[in-house]
Amino acid sequence: MDTRRGFIKKSAILCAAAGLPLACSRNGRAAGGELKNRDPKRALVLYYSQTGLTYRYGRLIGCGLKDKGLAVDTLNMLEFNKKRLIDYDLIIVGSPVFYYDIPPNVVNWLADLPSITGTPVAAFVSFGGPEGNQHNAVCHTLRLLSDAGGAAVGMDAFRSIPAYPTPKWDSPNQIAAEHLPNEATYDQVRRFTNQIIVRVGRGEAITFGEEFALREFLKVLPLIWLNKKAINLHTVDAEKCIKCRTCVKKCPVAAIDPEERIVNRDKCLACFGCLHNCPAGAVIIEYRGERLHGFLEYLRRKNLTIAEPPEFQKC
Repeated sequence: MDTRRGFIKKSAILCAAAGLPLACSRNGRAAGGELKNRDPKRALVLYYSQTGLTYRYGRLIGCGLKDKGLAVDTLNMLEFNKKRLIDYDLIIVGSPVFYYDIPPNVVNWLADLPSITGTPVAAFVSFGGPEGNQHNAVCHTLRLLSDAGGAAVGMDAFRSIPAYPTPKWDSPNQIAAEHLPNEATYDQVRRFTNQIIVRVGRGEAITFGEEFALREFLKVLPLIWLNKKAINLHTVDAEKCIKCRTCVKKCPVAAIDPEERIVNRDKCLACFGCLHNCPAGAVIIEYRGERLHGFLEYLRRKNLTIAEPPEFQKC
């Protein structure tokens, strides 16, 4: 089986031959405007997370803000009512990098925000490899928040253990990052949190801009569609299924029905959330004829434990 990177490169070559244009990035993006409040009292940390990595960073940010005296809600983005955004005077959004960008469901969620004019906003992403286009992905999040009127005060990207499933989970990039996140990663998250508080206190918004990179060209490709074409089997093993419906809770587009053993291939984003989170190993995905196993099973087989920051013991 080809590696994901090899698959992407082959697709890029084919599309380059077809003459697809390289999208130019927009640099020097202006911040959303002046901050309406330099002394926030209530903060909201929203996250979208399929393997728990982005959630950890969001939770640690929430702990740091609480330590500064703020009232903080750290919540799953997809379960949050957007009408409540007006209740907060600081909003921070986190997402994993997904096919060189933030996931389509996150884009759609952020593209339909109510007005948050003047509210300080910040964004972060988790990413699994050095070539993930993480800078532009976090810029995309911040741009959508700014389009709703938010005043940008921070952005960062935190590297994690890769969570893209392969049959053996043994690529050099995978092995090189099996120790992440570590204490250095969490220190980066703490610095990010502190910088946000300092900037808000000073009334300092930031400017940001996407980089001009080959990875932006890859986003032109129908990556999700191409990946789904390579998935020849996506179903649920009725004998293993324990009817916990974790796969349903983790699917951002309601594409899976474990009772009927049906996956709506048109809706599916190939995010592998169902595979990663099934506690019984009942979700079956074959990629080009090879069976995949999810993130939890990968950690178990490799005897890996994700480090937790000490703040979680008291926060």
